[in-house]
Amino acid sequence: MNSLIQQDSMLIGSADAVAELEKKTHARLLVFSDSHGAIDIVKKIIMQFGADADALVFCGDGFCDVAACIEEAFSDDKLKERLPPVIAAVRGNGDADSYVIANEDDAEEDSGVQKKVFSAQRLQFIAAGRNILVIHGHRHGVDWGTETLSSAAYTMDADIVFFGHTHRLFWEEHGGTLILNPGSCVNPRNRFPPSFALVSFPGDTERFSIEFFGIREGLFGSVDIMPLAL
Repeated sequence: MNSLIQQDSMLIGSADAVAELEKKTHARLLVFSDSHGAIDIVKKIIMQFGADADALVFCGDGFCDVAACIEEAFSDDKLKERLPPVIAAVRGNGDADSYVIANEDDAEEDSGVQKKVFSAQRLQFIAAGRNILVIHGHRHGVDWGTETLSSAAYTMDADIVFFGHTHRLFWEEHGGTLILNPGSCVNPRNRFPPSFALVSFPGDTERFSIEFFGIREGLFGSVDIMPLAL
C-alpha cells in the first residue's frame, strides 16, 4: 500500500518503502504510459495488477490520470491498498508540471485544503539493485530511434530505461541495458493493441523478465486484459 507521500526525489511513497525497494533481492514493476485522460483504464490496470507490484512506473502523457487515482485513493481504501508502495511517474510533452489533489484526510471541514503532486521530466531510482531511468522520450528523439536514450543510459549508468511518447510497444538490449516502451495503454500506433508491461527481477543472478499485456474493450463496456505473445 502506498503512503501517498512525495519525496524530494519525486518518487511517491514513504522513505522506508523507497529504501526497501532498493534493497530487495527481487522486484516486480508495473509499467505503462500515454493514457491521455483514460482514468478508468489506469484504475483498471492498478486494481488488477498493482497489489502484486513493488513499484508503478508511468512514462508520461497522462500524469493527470495517475494524480486522479492518487486523489481517489484518499477516499477509496481498495484502490489505496492496490497502489504499489512506490510510484515513479514522469511528465510527457502533454502534461503539466504539477497537479492539485484534494486530501480529505488532511483537510479541515469546509477548509478546501489541497495539495499538489509534482511531475519530473525524468526520474532515476533503484529497484532490487538495478539502476532505473524513467523518461518520456520526446526530448530524446525516440520517434527516430533510441540512440540518444542509449547515450543517456550510459551517462547515467542505468541498467534499465523506460520511456513512452511513441505509442509503440518496444524493447531491446543495448550494451547490457534494457530499453523498454510499454506502448500506449489506450491509443497504440502499431499493430499491437493498447498495452502495458510487467518487468520482474527474479533474483540476484537473473537480469529481468518481461511480460506484455494487451487491453481490449469487452461486452457491455467491460475491459479485458490478456497476455501478449511476442
